[in-house]
Amino acid sequence: MSNSTGLITERYDPKGMRAHAFHLFSCVTLVITGWYMAKQFNMCTVMEVSANAWQLIPYETVRLFHMFAALIFIMAVWIIIPYNLITSGHLLSEIFFIPDAIQLKELFLSLIGKAEYPRFTIVDEETGHYKNKLHPFVKLMVIPENIAIVLIVLSGVIMYNPEYAIWQTTVQPAILAVVGYVSPLFNMSPIGFVRTVHLWAMYWFVVELAMHFGFLGMDPRTWKYFKAIFVNGKEDMDRYTEIIREPHEEKPAKKGRHPLVVLK
Repeated sequence: MSNSTGLITERYDPKGMRAHAFHLFSCVTLVITGWYMAKQFNMCTVMEVSANAWQLIPYETVRLFHMFAALIFIMAVWIIIPYNLITSGHLLSEIFFIPDAIQLKELFLSLIGKAEYPRFTIVDEETGHYKNKLHPFVKLMVIPENIAIVLIVLSGVIMYNPEYAIWQTTVQPAILAVVGYVSPLFNMSPIGFVRTVHLWAMYWFVVELAMHFGFLGMDPRTWKYFKAIFVNGKEDMDRYTEIIREPHEEKPAKKGRHPLVVLK
């Protein structure tokens, strides 16, 4: 028997779907090309294979794909997604607050049978707007995830080393001079320390992605989330969602303005 309530809402508009598609594509491309380049640099020893196996694609070609994906990633994470959130008028609902902490506690209690699985998705039946649609763990991970992204971007720009005079003569030397105070503590050169930060920030980000998908995977509505975000943007409400009906004041009709001049 279907648990559907018959209410279908638009969870993501086309802009939101495109932003998440760009985000997913760029993430996967960055991780794959980043690991490949790290292996070629002998910085990553996760897989024990012949060194020749990592020379199938020239380093410069992989680097080009990596930089292209980085531009898409930065645009998606720091421009498109924030713009969509701000213009939607529901930015505060995407931030972790005390009610989200309570729901997260109920989630863990539900795993041991001490509570019912909480209803994260809350929709206003009258307007079709979401009062809340994000998993509380996803909200909680926004800050540490963006810290990792900032470290990845900053260290990536330093390694990219743009060929601009002001960068070559002023900015990069100043950054490496500051890093030079820390890198000797780890027995590394400044640029070596930057590469290591870039690599480990990427590991940090991958772990967060795994946790992101792991917690969403425990949600009984996981498939509906992915269908909405990547297929049609629509979401079918069921018993795991909370449907509310809040009173809404009708806006008074605007009075018509009389023209200053009437031509007869």
